[in-house]
Amino acid sequence: MKLRIEKWVEETMPFAESDSADELFEESVRCFKIGAYKSAFIMSYLSFKVTIKDRILSCRYGKELPNKNPENPFFWEMEIVKILEKPDKWENRVNDIVEASCAKSKKDIAIIHFKDEEQIKTAYNHWKDIRNECTHAKGQTTIDSATVECFWNFMMDNLGKFYVLGGEEYLLRELENLYKFYRYPEIVEPESVKTIMYDVNVICQKSPGNFLETLFENLKKTARGDLVNDENFKFWKYILETSHENVMDGIVKIISNDAQHFFNFYSYFPQLLEMSISLNSKFIVNELSNWLKHPDFFYGSEKTFWVALVEVLDRYREHVDVDKIINNRTIGLIEYFEKSERNLRILNGNDVFKKYIFEVSSWFFKTDASSQYNNFSKLRSKDSENIELCFNYLEWDSVCIGNINYALDSLKSSMASRSNYYSEENGYYYKSIIKRIICNNKDKISNVPNINTSDYSHVFDIINDCKSDQN
Repeated sequence: MKLRIEKWVEETMPFAESDSADELFEESVRCFKIGAYKSAFIMSYLSFKVTIKDRILSCRYGKELPNKNPENPFFWEMEIVKILEKPDKWENRVNDIVEASCAKSKKDIAIIHFKDEEQIKTAYNHWKDIRNECTHAKGQTTIDSATVECFWNFMMDNLGKFYVLGGEEYLLRELENLYKFYRYPEIVEPESVKTIMYDVNVICQKSPGNFLETLFENLKKTARGDLVNDENFKFWKYILETSHENVMDGIVKIISNDAQHFFNFYSYFPQLLEMSISLNSKFIVNELSNWLKHPDFFYGSEKTFWVALVEVLDRYREHVDVDKIINNRTIGLIEYFEKSERNLRILNGNDVFKKYIFEVSSWFFKTDASSQYNNFSKLRSKDSENIELCFNYLEWDSVCIGNINYALDSLKSSMASRSNYYSEENGYYYKSIIKRIICNNKDKISNVPNINTSDYSHVFDIINDCKSDQN
């Protein structure tokens, strides 16, 4: 059976920067399991200290640290790196760095920034003293299983704080570096995001909001376009699916406060809708319903409009005013609609295509000469194409057929009195569009139950022409 500390190491990989620390820790566990608690403690303590040393040595931004002594431009190399690389000097140097970092008056070597300096100082010195007693055989302290487990608890609660410039700054830089090079696994270790999320939870504790907001702002400067794409999808997956609830809630809160962020993430993580509602029960009423009215929010993720609309109409219909979402701007997203049985059933069940056609596009059915003159540009533009697409997804009924039949009847009467060539061309052009719509949907129209074809003679005459053309 694995110990709790072993599971923690597997989950968080705290020794990723140091193979030697990992080996020391494994040895400490073996000692613990055979009852050699003193050796287990010493090995664990050394793995802790070696980890701190190796984190400092592997820090990529150490040379960027401000130097209070301009006469020593190689401070980082000479005062930090060179001493930490000496086998007989490194441990005392780590102690000096931690002590300086906890002091009120900071020295140059105070390179680790702690939020809780006094607490860290007290705990660090406590375990240092116990280790010294063990190694010097003073015998004043009993080392048993409880001692080792208490130290392991200290490691789990605090190891994430021992980074150059402090945990938050380190974690921000690491996450930004991972995000930037995530598509290059030979440069970065993709799964290290999981470890970092554990440290974020430790360092930020119950209030990760400021850290996460800073992260998002920094990543927006790095991103080329949307924050989430096919290449970095797993980077965000590790974050959104973290087991640390406070961190996950903080991320979801930031995403669900911005329309473009939300739809970008939602296109990859459909569970985000449920997560947003769990944090804010009014999310659909106050935010999502309003966002769905504006197609600009879907630039680059246009298909997501339909995914989100279908989902809210299916599960949260009472939270949305569909009449406000169905407008002359969102109809332009119809070209991105992906047909499926479920999508058609839900959208037609809420008259979405019918509203786009007969309410939003009522101009299309005004077939007198004056209206067709005024709508000349619309009839020959994307507006007309959008209506055709809506007809192709429409669940036809007698009302739909009747509206088209009436428009054709009105057109026939108007054409009889037109003498202007261009006015006549407008009429012919309109009828060619209607014929294409009817021919594309002739089977659905013919299968509408309980209709008298003679009541819709214009429509069914065209259907007969369609069949003749096929033959």
